[in-house]
Amino acid sequence: MISHKHKCIFVEVPKTGSTSVRAILGKAWKPHLNLWEIKNLMESYWTHFGGRKNRILECLYLTLSKERRMEIGRRQFETYFKFGFVRNPWDRVVSLYERTEALELREKMTFDEFVDWIHYSSSTCVHSSPHRYQLDWFVDPNGRILTDFIGRFERLDEDWAFVAQKLGVAATLPHRRVNPRARHYREYYTARTREIIAAKFKVDIDHFGYEFAG
Repeated sequence: MISHKHKCIFVEVPKTGSTSVRAILGKAWKPHLNLWEIKNLMESYWTHFGGRKNRILECLYLTLSKERRMEIGRRQFETYFKFGFVRNPWDRVVSLYERTEALELREKMTFDEFVDWIHYSSSTCVHSSPHRYQLDWFVDPNGRILTDFIGRFERLDEDWAFVAQKLGVAATLPHRRVNPRARHYREYYTARTREIIAAKFKVDIDHFGYEFAG
């Protein structure tokens, strides 16, 4: 999402605390865009949304040359603080399984069956997307990281405090949509399903240094 008020871009990786962050920064005009898509959007269109004034400004903005719009959008993109969060893939898969909003699959299949579904699926989000890895949300087509800061869900409060200081917003996140879970994520896995997730999300595990641990 783009927040012109706070001069930032928030990359909404599903199940990494996005709902809590949006409660402070506001709702995204179009959910779950990766950073490359947001960059292209900013370089092509008027990205202040909502209300009659912005609809008029959007029409006027599109009368500018493509080169001028790219220049304005590129300058905004470069100067805005770009951030997002990632999560241990084994834990994130459990959270997707136990989700209580949108696509609920825990009533339709066992966790082992869900892992098999994840294994062959191209997306792990209810919004159709090409993102296989969490890293995909933060890179350009050449794999170059575009973001200024990638925090961890495992230390969400601490990393959000850093972001909040940068943006000048509330340092405490409201915890929205907390999935009820009585067990640690490790207890969901067998040796087989653990290895499936390790192979499926090897890029994230290697890049961010995650382990199957407590």
